[in-house]
Amino acid sequence: MIRPRHLLQSLLVASTLGAVAIPAFADAPCGPMGGAGGYREHRAERMEQHHKKVHDALKLTAEQEVAWKKLVDSEHPMHKPEPGKAEDWAKLTTPERADKMLERMKTHEAAMTSHIVVLKEFYAVLTPEQRKIFDDSHRGTRRGGMRGKP
Repeated sequence: MIRPRHLLQSLLVASTLGAVAIPAFADAPCGPMGGAGGYREHRAERMEQHHKKVHDALKLTAEQEVAWKKLVDSEHPMHKPEPGKAEDWAKLTTPERADKMLERMKTHEAAMTSHIVVLKEFYAVLTPEQRKIFDDSHRGTRRGGMRGKP
């Protein structure tokens, strides 16, 4: 039989340990990537690895290197959006936030449009064999690991 006094002492010890442990978890980043900053760094690192792998597989000529550099440079602004401070967004009204989101979408669309122009220029200088390698490296079928499997 559990005595009320022992139960009370156990609860007191457990709650004290819990209260002492809270500061240790307060600075811990959320998620497996260590917060948004860790995710962006991880994503940039993976993008660099992908670029190196595709670059090595394509075996580019000197003329193609110029187009490759231009292509890689056109990708960087798209994956580094500046979300703005949470306080700034909190001060806006709902219609103002919607307008701001629309403005950001238009900026992203413009960046994507210019990237596609550069992509087409790069694709035009590739040989048919290089085009096949480039297409295969961007199909996305190998990504995702176990996704889609029962």
